[in-house]
Amino acid sequence: MDWIVSLTPEVAPDPLAALASPPDGASVIELRLDLFPDLDIRTAISACQLPVLATLRSSAEGGRGSDDPTTRAEILASARDGGAALIDLEYARDGRLMNALGLSPEQVVLSWHDPSGTPDDLERIAAGLLDSPARMVKLIPTAHTLADLERVLALHQNFNGRRSHNRRLLTFAMGTVGIASRYLAPLLGPPLSFAAWHENAAAAPGQLTIDQLEAVVGHLEGRPQRLFGVVGRDVSRSLSPVLHCAGYRALGLLDLFLPLSVPDEEELIEVFTFLGDTLFDRIGLAAHGWAVTTPYKGIAAAAAEMAAPRVRRAEAANTLVLREAGMAADNTDADGVVASLLSIGIEAQGRTTVVQGTGGAARGAAIGLHLAGADVLLRGRDTERTREYAEMLGIGALESGDMPPAKVEILVNATPLGSQPGDASVFNDNEIDGVAAVVDMVYGADETVLMAKARAADIPTADGKTVLAYQAFAQFAAFTTRIPPKEAMLKAIGR
Repeated sequence: MDWIVSLTPEVAPDPLAALASPPDGASVIELRLDLFPDLDIRTAISACQLPVLATLRSSAEGGRGSDDPTTRAEILASARDGGAALIDLEYARDGRLMNALGLSPEQVVLSWHDPSGTPDDLERIAAGLLDSPARMVKLIPTAHTLADLERVLALHQNFNGRRSHNRRLLTFAMGTVGIASRYLAPLLGPPLSFAAWHENAAAAPGQLTIDQLEAVVGHLEGRPQRLFGVVGRDVSRSLSPVLHCAGYRALGLLDLFLPLSVPDEEELIEVFTFLGDTLFDRIGLAAHGWAVTTPYKGIAAAAAEMAAPRVRRAEAANTLVLREAGMAADNTDADGVVASLLSIGIEAQGRTTVVQGTGGAARGAAIGLHLAGADVLLRGRDTERTREYAEMLGIGALESGDMPPAKVEILVNATPLGSQPGDASVFNDNEIDGVAAVVDMVYGADETVLMAKARAADIPTADGKTVLAYQAFAQFAAFTTRIPPKEAMLKAIGR
């Protein structure tokens, strides 16, 4: 696959130095002229070691460039004269420039962007773009809902599936919901896409780096055989796709695992359904199962026709396997916590354990520890709710502000606290002091405060990435019926 990497001001103070040293794996550099209004275009293009795509994104389409046709023609002519290999022309305002600038179709990327949403007439716009002889046409709306995502992905089936169009339509959606379409675009359309220079330099909402794209789709050369994914309100930073796809790569499976953000729980019916009945199946992609995360584990458990006993007991599921007779649910959070403790030499049996939180992850962890023989106490912010869940689970409960008893040996954070910079620790220094182990089920870009405190006190720890991996091993087996290649999967997330 070829990756077109976008240069933005966030990449480096000196754009010329950046152009002279493009990211590994890049095939073409997109020079966003609208973001560098004072740049000498000829000098910049000459500084680049790779072919340059010159883009002047208008303010109407989410950029900072001029909407004025005359100004646009002058700037794009400078890019042509400066040696740009490709010129981006906007369908709505640059349609006549291909001939006016003397560009051959092979030099032109004809584009259309909607930074606000996904209009109903996408097919009409796609057909209009494809009427052009341009080398490639690019249609990029913004997805806010699964319905938006489906309309964008359907374009691949309706246009890239036709031999006459020769897979010329590059289409995906901006935004968190649209990230799934960014992974699918080079598999269903032309085998290329746009990538960010690095994680903090995205040229559009949801843009991914080459490393992120390759980690998920690098083992594929076209349409996946089976589709899996992680479903939550916002899974844009989930490492589950990297974990599972590393396993597929190691075993030679032509499967794909996507992040699927669903802001509106009413739309879960489009994915929490029978085999062959999901929105992906309607557009020719065979969905077979979902990992489920915050805040939909309770909904997943209730939606399943078949459920493991630990799912029924916890009223929470993080794994849904789609079958013709309905969905089968399990809760591998239980495996994740218990196995991560074993990985650091700690057995749960006979140890008093405090699980902080009352959500689906907390209930799954508590069940796993209880079944492993631990004496489990649940603690949450809402004392009444904590007591209700503890009674349902058959374990003990602590008052919201209560200190754990002195005999506590294992502490487990099953709340979201710690995933964001600046988050406090759910356990204080006195609570941490003297325990046998600390488990943190969340992970972020950096080490959490809880993990740092525990390590400073020389307490054995299992962090969120470790828990994620061990629960993913059980999911992988359930989804693929294959033994998970643990070393490859752990290596993929730096474990």
